[in-house]
Amino acid sequence: MKQAQYSPMQVAEMAVTLFTINKGYFDDVEVKRALQFESALHQFMRQKHVDLMGKIDSTKDLDADAEKVLDAAVLEFKKSWA
Repeated sequence: MKQAQYSPMQVAEMAVTLFTINKGYFDDVEVKRALQFESALHQFMRQKHVDLMGKIDSTKDLDADAEKVLDAAVLEFKKSWA
C-alpha cells in the first residue's frame, strides 16, 4: 500500500486502511483491485461516517468504541462493494 505522490492521506484514512488490513477485510479482495477497494472505502467512510473520521483525525486515536463502529462500518461497506 502506498500513498499517491502529492496526495497524502489523512490520519483517519490511514487508520481505516490499517485497521481493515489488520482485521483481514482485504483478504478476499483481488490484489489488482486493492487500491480501488481502499479508495471506495475511504469515500464511503467520509460520506457515511463523518463523525468517526473527524474523531480519529482530531484525537489521533482509535479507542475501543471507535473500533466497534469502524468494524460495523467496514462490514456495511463490504456488503455493498462489488
